[in-house]
Amino acid sequence: MKTPIIEGLSQQGLVAYLNARQYDALYWPTFFPLRNVNTLDGKTLVGDVGSRVAAHIISYDSRAPEASRKSMTTKYFDIPKIAQSRRKTEKEILEHEITKVLQGQNAVIEDYFNDVDFVIDSCNARMEWLALTALSTGKIQLSTTNNPMGIVNETVIDFGLPTANKAVATGAAWSTGAAASMTPIADFKAVQASARAKGIYFERILMHPDAFDLMTGSTEFQTACKSLLIGESQLLGFMDIGTVNRVLTALRLPTITLIETSVAIEDRDGSLTETNPWSKTHVVFVPSIIQGAMYNGPIAEEIEKPLDVIQAKTGNVLVSMKRDFNPVSVLTKGECNAFPSWPSVDRVFNLYTASDSTWA
Repeated sequence: MKTPIIEGLSQQGLVAYLNARQYDALYWPTFFPLRNVNTLDGKTLVGDVGSRVAAHIISYDSRAPEASRKSMTTKYFDIPKIAQSRRKTEKEILEHEITKVLQGQNAVIEDYFNDVDFVIDSCNARMEWLALTALSTGKIQLSTTNNPMGIVNETVIDFGLPTANKAVATGAAWSTGAAASMTPIADFKAVQASARAKGIYFERILMHPDAFDLMTGSTEFQTACKSLLIGESQLLGFMDIGTVNRVLTALRLPTITLIETSVAIEDRDGSLTETNPWSKTHVVFVPSIIQGAMYNGPIAEEIEKPLDVIQAKTGNVLVSMKRDFNPVSVLTKGECNAFPSWPSVDRVFNLYTASDSTWA
C-alpha cells in the first residue's frame, strides 16, 4: 500500500480529486478525438475517407462489376512523449507548516493539487498546440522557439495536404491596408468551387480572430452585408460572429468557427510567451469537424510502476507524485504519448490569406 506524500494526500485522494475535477474545454478533442493504441508507431491512411461511390445498375443474372480500389497514401509517424513536471522544494515544504497552522491542512493539500492541475494543463496545452498547428498549416516543425526544452526536428512533419487543396487570395492579400482591394467572399467562393469539383462540401470554416477582423473590415464583405443588415434594421458597423454567419449562409457559404485559445510556451529562463497555435494567415475549410484521432500510446510508468509513487490518470494524462530527499522535495509529473492522425487531410482546403500568388 502506497503511503501518503503528506498527511491527507494519498493515492485514493489523488484519484478522487481527478474524478471530481473538471478542466477547461479544449479544441483538440473535438477535431482529433482520443484513440488508444498499443504501439508507439502510428499509421494514417490518407484518402481512406471519401465520397460515396454509386453502385452500377445491371441486368439480372449478371455479375456485379468490380470497383477499383481507391488510391490511398500511407503516412507513418512516431508517437512522441509529452511530459511536464513541477517540484515542491524544501523551502516550500517548510512554508507549508506555517500555512497549515494559519489556514489548516486543506490549504496545504490544495497547494499540492495546484501542481497536479499545472502538469495536466501543460500536457493538454501541448496536444492543443499539435492539433491546431497541424490543422491550420498542414505541417509541424519543432524548434527552439516553440519547444525550447524538448526535441527539435530538422525536417518539417508534413501531413500531406494536396497541392490542389492549397489556395491563395484571389484579389489582394489580406491586410489592414488592403481593406478596399481584398476580396474574402470571392476567395471563399473560389475555394468552394474547387472543392465542389472534387465532390467535397464543407461544413465549417475555421479561422483565427485576426483573420476574421480583416475579413469583416473589407469593403467587399461590408458591401455584401448591407442588404441583410438594413433588412434587420441594423446599422453597418461592428459585426459579431452570428451576424457574419447569417451573411455567409445567405451567400451559400459555410459558417465560421473562430479558434480562440492561448498556449504559453516557457523558455529555458522561465519566461512565458503566449500564443494562439492557429495560424493568423490560414483559413481552413472542413467537410466535418472530426478530422481524425489523437493517437494515444502506452506509458512505461503504467507498465512498470515505480515504488513509493502515487499515480492516477485523467483522460490520457498520467499524473505521478514522488517524494525525494537530499534535499527533501516532492515531484509532480504529468505525461502522455500522443500525436494527431489526420486521414481526411485530402478533403480539407486551406486558404493562405497573406499572398495572392504563393501558398506558404
